[in-house]
Amino acid sequence: MLITMDRLAGETNPRCLHILVLSIVNPEVERNGAATVTRGLLKLLKLASFPSQVDCIPVRSELLKWRRFAQAYSLVQSSVSTFPAKAIFLQSRHFLDEVNARIRSAHWDVVILNGSDLLWISEYLPSSIPRILVAHNIEHLLFYSQIQNLSWAYRPVRGLLRKDWQRLQDFELQGISLTGNVIFLSTEDAGYAAGYCKGLRSVTIPPLFDYQPLYQTRKKASPILDIGYLGNFGWWPNQLGLRWFASEVLPHVTAPVRLNLFGHGSCGRQRDRRIVGHGIVERIERIWASCDFLICPAFSSGGVSVKLAEAAYNSMPVLANRNAARGLTLGDDPALVLLDDPREWVELLNSTAARDLAGRSVSEKTAARFSMNSHKDVLDEFVKTVISHQPGLTNEPGQRRSGAPWVARSGVPDDSDLRAT
Repeated sequence: MLITMDRLAGETNPRCLHILVLSIVNPEVERNGAATVTRGLLKLLKLASFPSQVDCIPVRSELLKWRRFAQAYSLVQSSVSTFPAKAIFLQSRHFLDEVNARIRSAHWDVVILNGSDLLWISEYLPSSIPRILVAHNIEHLLFYSQIQNLSWAYRPVRGLLRKDWQRLQDFELQGISLTGNVIFLSTEDAGYAAGYCKGLRSVTIPPLFDYQPLYQTRKKASPILDIGYLGNFGWWPNQLGLRWFASEVLPHVTAPVRLNLFGHGSCGRQRDRRIVGHGIVERIERIWASCDFLICPAFSSGGVSVKLAEAAYNSMPVLANRNAARGLTLGDDPALVLLDDPREWVELLNSTAARDLAGRSVSEKTAARFSMNSHKDVLDEFVKTVISHQPGLTNEPGQRRSGAPWVARSGVPDDSDLRAT
């Protein structure tokens, strides 16, 4: 049944909307930027003005045991497929069967594809159900950055990677155009996509948080300046940022400083004794309590810096480069210092300006931009608009729509042998 916007907005006792979220990550078990954004999105959906039931199906309930092998195998498969490796990596017969079963089990008012790598499953969804894509990044721009920053050891496969990048670009832009409704995290990503996809209906919602910021946990002054760096250090953009700081900035810093790493992969051996890894921290307020300010050097294209958004939400001062702030509406805040040249970083860290930064707090106005309440009405209206404007087309679940722009592979592999135990 097609629900009009008037009915959603004006009915005294509107019926419960059923929202199905298909996700690239499992927000219950994963601890990374995409999972953080997903948890915020699910909570925001439950705050809507209309009653709703939100169900989330992740591609995998558990992390892959042999993730790097699976990624390499997907790249090899992409050379004989119309799909890019990132899409093949997430294709699973088990996931597809679970989605089809859930589609048949109930009436769904909208399907949300949480991540562009899931655009392949659009071919198997009934076209009568409106759908929304959550674009965490412009994936082909991010992948291009990764290719450009590969070491000499990857030169033999650069040609293969560039061809896969072209497939990814075509796959992503076609998928965005066909979906037609997109939630972007970044204002820059939204503008980029609008230039390629005519008639796109979109909204920009940055990473959002709902817990109470604990301002009182800020670290007390000490002789050593404690700098924090939060992230998944198994992911190449964070590895690149750490390598840049450790090689271009830290060797030239003569002031007493200590770099504290928090997150997956942060406990690896470091050449500089001033770098200390703390591993995964369950309670994020521990980071605020142990650091004077955070750093956020970012060099990849596409998406936003989730850790910069969360630091701002908690009023933590941050030293970052301008690329880390791309796509985020931060305003002019003295607690957020953006410098691009490593010599500028060195000069600040060796001067009293570093202590001055440590004593600042992000303004309440800036912090509020990353709270749930700041975008609750925005998402509310966007979902209503998408549902009320969906054309009434039909097809059965599990069947590819005729005229789809991609040629499906013969069979979708079962990934059960790659799951972690």
